Amino acid sequence: MRIIIIGAGKVGYQLAETLSKDLYDVIVVDRDEQVLKKVQDHLDVLTIQSNGFSSQIFNDIGLNKQDIVIAVTGSDEGNMLICMAAKRLGAGKTVARIRNPEYARDIVDTQERLSIDYIINPELSTANEISQILSSSPAGQIEDFAKGKVQMVAIPIDETNPLVNKLIKDLNYAGNILIVAIVRRGNIIIPKGHDEIHANDTIYITGQKADIIKFCSSIGKPPKKVNNVMILGGGKNTYYLAKRLLYLGVSVKIIEQDLERCKELSEILPNALIIHGDGTDVDLLKSENVESMDAFIALTGVDEENVLIALLAKQLGASKVIAKVSRTNYISIVETIGVDAVVTPSMITAAEILRFIQGGNILSLFLIMGGQAESMELIAHPNSIGVNVPIKNLNFPKEAIICAIVRSDQVIVPHGSDVVKPNDRVIIFSKSSEVTKVKNLFNDSQGDKKHGFWNYFKGTRFTPAN
Repeated sequence: MRIIIIGAGKVGYQLAETLSKDLYDVIVVDRDEQVLKKVQDHLDVLTIQSNGFSSQIFNDIGLNKQDIVIAVTGSDEGNMLICMAAKRLGAGKTVARIRNPEYARDIVDTQERLSIDYIINPELSTANEISQILSSSPAGQIEDFAKGKVQMVAIPIDETNPLVNKLIKDLNYAGNILIVAIVRRGNIIIPKGHDEIHANDTIYITGQKADIIKFCSSIGKPPKKVNNVMILGGGKNTYYLAKRLLYLGVSVKIIEQDLERCKELSEILPNALIIHGDGTDVDLLKSENVESMDAFIALTGVDEENVLIALLAKQLGASKVIAKVSRTNYISIVETIGVDAVVTPSMITAAEILRFIQGGNILSLFLIMGGQAESMELIAHPNSIGVNVPIKNLNFPKEAIICAIVRSDQVIVPHGSDVVKPNDRVIIFSKSSEVTKVKNLFNDSQGDKKHGFWNYFKGTRFTPAN
């Protein structure tokens, strides 16, 4: 099976990076020579310089039923056309990134008519992610597994937290949870008993929702209901987020500089308060009572502005601040300087597409810290080498950890003597370098591997015939 990615922007690059590490055969198509050079210099993939809209490109590479075509160019219409052409020429599956809210409203009809197997809307997915973060106020990030039976939550640790300077093995807290990772100065630590929690760390914990609430309460971070939110920026992210929050009964204020966009938002979001002004103006923020906000969310198109204004809102008294950051190399820095949570649309989008591609026994997949790590939920295949063996006896990678085992309605926070049984749901946190090893423990086979012919071509530039 080959993965053909049309468009090498942030999402395309992230997909190519993750999939190539996972031993898929990846082809990246883009018309920009400099963009392709970056891909070729850093990733183990085949690159083709082309605009991607010509069906000739698919003829040149010999498209077949095992291939998956992913269209993530900057044009919704272009992505639709690419998927239509790919299906017509024999692709097995197609994925399109479609952002326009008008298309999103008719998403089912769009898929059927245009032969698109999966549609991803980054702004809608980002809004859903933010909404979920707001639902658990202490969390910097929250992911659901096993149909909501298990959660993974990121908790920022400030200087006043009672966990500071405590060894993992010495912790005494409420709730049956497991600390699966510590993020410190941009590095991910899979902790052991002798590891210590420091101020300004972020810890990732897993457990059932009730136990996570108990844990957060025991460290002085009880969940609080979010009643009012201020959003900076009036783009598509804001539209989807505001629409969802208003539906949930949350009061929403939106600050937007563009007067015409303010008029549009007031029409499509009649229950939100739309403010025409500069969100970087301290006096404006104060006059709109930013200090009384349960959350302040910066969603402009400029990373630096989002981070700085989120920090300003925090300083002025907003309870929780969230910033949208597009550059993945900013994530580790931003989370250490006082921003409560960071969302990165390209990472959210890539993770959704990866879940669709991998399918099979992979039920959930999330990218952590710019793709440095993955959290995943998979089904343990009855014939895999990881079943019916005590965890302590498995040759399990040191840079990965089994977070939970779900067996029917039972959730097990595992210890060394616990055993994964056939068809259990297994939730795992792993550094990206160990993901393939982890999957191989619970898969029936090694999956599609790169063969000699592919190895001959990888890392090269292919120019299609004219």
